[in-house]
Amino acid sequence: MPNVSRRAARWALAALALLIAFEKRAELARILAVFLMAAAFTLLLLPLCAALERRGLSPSGAALCSVGAFLMLALLLVSAFLPYLVSHTIALIRRVTPTMSALLARGGALLAQLGLQAEPRGELSDLLAGSMSALTALLARTGMSAAARAGQVAFALVIAYYLLRERRLLGDHLLLLVPLQSRAAFLRALLGCKNAVLGYLSGVLKTSLFVGGATFLGLALLGVRDAPLLSLFMGVLEVLPYIGPVLAAAPIVLAALGQSAARALAALALVVLVQQVEGNFVSPYFTASATSVHPLTALVSVFVLGSLMGLWGILLAVPLVVTARSVLWSARQARLLREGAP
Repeated sequence: MPNVSRRAARWALAALALLIAFEKRAELARILAVFLMAAAFTLLLLPLCAALERRGLSPSGAALCSVGAFLMLALLLVSAFLPYLVSHTIALIRRVTPTMSALLARGGALLAQLGLQAEPRGELSDLLAGSMSALTALLARTGMSAAARAGQVAFALVIAYYLLRERRLLGDHLLLLVPLQSRAAFLRALLGCKNAVLGYLSGVLKTSLFVGGATFLGLALLGVRDAPLLSLFMGVLEVLPYIGPVLAAAPIVLAALGQSAARALAALALVVLVQQVEGNFVSPYFTASATSVHPLTALVSVFVLGSLMGLWGILLAVPLVVTARSVLWSARQARLLREGAP
């Protein structure tokens, strides 16, 4: 009876913990995102930190220099590209507005020919003006939210600094918590997770660079205006599996449609061609077999985690799947080694 009571109490505590986690899922998602961001920063800066240590710097100095170099590079990129990005994005929206107006007018005429009457909603320019006003008000209201996002990134960098500086000590303490007979499997799992995440991040970065560069080259040859900005959108949004290329293709087609219908079709064909080359040749070349994910698994994980965590879920879906698979593979190998041991 005491064992049954303890088991029932454990199940009750587990159910209560799951209920609290579900109720606080938004807060837990933000906390998880910060720590995962810190882990990603740590993995990205680890080679630089190790190289600086080999050159004679102390662990704290190497970690500080690595984080500082990352911050300087990020600030340099933001200061260099942000004015261009804002000004050209506004100009692109102004040029696309007549195209959208014409498309809506043609759509209304087609519906009228089919005997359907669309609800009049005013001119597109009025709609866009109202949308811009609402967007401005939203940005004013969400200034604190943007500051909080920046604070999360800064806090993740601080955590990454301490993880880089104390990684050996933290590893030793963590290893002491693992039973002696499981330490070899635990180390294999950690090494597998590290290699899988680094391989995935490296593959995503190289793929994004290829997609952005190939899109820019094609749009420049087609004579589409704002080719650098549009290709930048395509390269950045490539990190969002399945959703990103679709979102980035819309402004490309609209921008080209403002010049001519034939150019818009050519731009759409270019986007499809680049995505086919990326999916069939570039991504498999840059992504090792240990970090590749079946398309159905990636799609389901993006849908589930995106529904639960929003943008963070879409970004973290595939890395989490890769990490979980690496852990499961390591556990399976450890079990097979134990079963095969005399």
